[in-house]
Amino acid sequence: MAKPFGPQIKKLQRAINDKFGEKILVNHTQFFSDRNNKAMEIIVIKKAIWDEEKQKHKNIELFSSTSDIQIVLWLRDYWYSLNGWDIPEDNEKWIAARKKYEEKHNVG
Repeated sequence: MAKPFGPQIKKLQRAINDKFGEKILVNHTQFFSDRNNKAMEIIVIKKAIWDEEKQKHKNIELFSSTSDIQIVLWLRDYWYSLNGWDIPEDNEKWIAARKKYEEKHNVG
């Protein structure tokens, strides 16, 4: 299923990688949801990090969601952070979702 915010995700990924030399990857994968009784798509943001010991890149997960809007907002916040700008606090639902994710995954 096409995500309506796909172009914005791509633009933010490209901007982050080009301006800051990051190696951000956006992966789309499916899983079966028992709760929804259907296949669902999850988008996973990863960062390729050089592993000196193994002499190759390894990918670490930074954020994941089934919501493309949450992916855009997370990339926006990451972009702001890299630029040294204050991260917008303009969306209470997003702030709550981000906090819940960070607590669940021990990040933040």
